[in-house]
Amino acid sequence: MGILRTAALTGLVGLGGGVAGVGAGMVYLLGATAFVPLTKDDQVFKTRIWSRYNPRSNPALKDDVVRAVPLSKLRPELRNDEKALTLEFCRGVWSRWAFHVHSLIQQRYDRPPGTDDNLWHTSELAVSKFNKGLRFSNHFEVVDNSGSEIVVRCGSSPMESGLRKSDGLIFLSAKIDPEQELAIFHFKSALFSSGAPKGESTSHSLPPKMVRLHEWYVRMLSESAMANVKE
Repeated sequence: MGILRTAALTGLVGLGGGVAGVGAGMVYLLGATAFVPLTKDDQVFKTRIWSRYNPRSNPALKDDVVRAVPLSKLRPELRNDEKALTLEFCRGVWSRWAFHVHSLIQQRYDRPPGTDDNLWHTSELAVSKFNKGLRFSNHFEVVDNSGSEIVVRCGSSPMESGLRKSDGLIFLSAKIDPEQELAIFHFKSALFSSGAPKGESTSHSLPPKMVRLHEWYVRMLSESAMANVKE
């Protein structure tokens, strides 16, 4: 929880313009993003990726941060290309201010042997193609990239390839709605314990404080990515 708390609080300070602006940063995030609980009927839970990484269908903390941006405010070359828009959104999530502190902490305190092929710097993530198999910060791994959606596994280290006590999936996508002249960005996440015995619990095991920090952190990650797609 320490890394998440530090990253979230630092991001709110930066967004609000100083410690006194934390409240302003929180208000801004509440207005700029929609935080939507995901139901079991969402399409992501019907994919082979979900079945592979949560084969026991263990309960998850699952939600979606939705951000809508007028097409006129996007970079011109992204306005008609969902795949390019999705990639730039993903790059923005992991290379901008919201993830910067997290990446520095991981690099300094969680860089064990065997992780030399990880990407560690936000400058590297800013130009990555996020191909399947990419690992970064010894905490994340791209497990699928269809072009229109990029799926990142989180939780424990990617070196722990099997079922885990701490596990999760992040689904990043951007959809273009030409009729509404909007781009809709989705940051869907599901946190669970893939290694827990099936039926051990009827709800996720994250404590309330962690749930709250998660909510703010995913909002910040989504919002920071907007600088990557806007003019």
